[in-house]
Amino acid sequence: MKNLPIFVFPISLEFYSNARHTHKQLLTVYNPYEFPVNLKVLCTSPKKFTVIDPEGVIAPQSCIDIVVRYTPTSQTQSDSLEKFRLTMFDKNTQQVVGRRDILTKLIEGEPSNISQECFGDDFHPLTMRPAPLRTTEEHSRVAPCTHPSHREQQPVNVVAVAVSICCIAALLLPTQPEELVKSQWPDWLHIGSNLKLVFSFVLGLVCMLVLRP
Repeated sequence: MKNLPIFVFPISLEFYSNARHTHKQLLTVYNPYEFPVNLKVLCTSPKKFTVIDPEGVIAPQSCIDIVVRYTPTSQTQSDSLEKFRLTMFDKNTQQVVGRRDILTKLIEGEPSNISQECFGDDFHPLTMRPAPLRTTEEHSRVAPCTHPSHREQQPVNVVAVAVSICCIAALLLPTQPEELVKSQWPDWLHIGSNLKLVFSFVLGLVCMLVLRP
């Protein structure tokens, strides 16, 4: 006789006397093998439990659901243990290939925490942690680059502007003639060519100083 494991979920059943939604439960039986099997369900207290289709066939690599109903009676004792036995037979030879007992508990009252029973774990919210502060070095790495056109303009050099105006005014004055020629401008306003070259040179230096980036 073979002794193959029987895969079933859940592995145990709990019925609460005051919780009617627990009086009907499902047992899922799996057949992972390459051949079909016959299944037969037995119980130690057939008066307390009703199984719909206690016998059936499970195709290869398939599963079936078994509906188990609990029927309270006057003789039902709370906090008592019962058993379901699942027996598999080879469909061709009708030989037993495996057995599995499912413990069943009858509990008085109702479940204290339904959500905990459904999920099986106690979940808690996670605590959000503030992001770590960046150091000065890290801030300097991510600082945006500034385009040269966005730089702050330097204040205008008043002295340079004044010198430029003086140079331009001097260049506009009449040049002192080599020969004595009568002019409408006073003689003291006439300057020589060499002096104008000096003013031109100074004006060029000031323009380079003001207009440089």
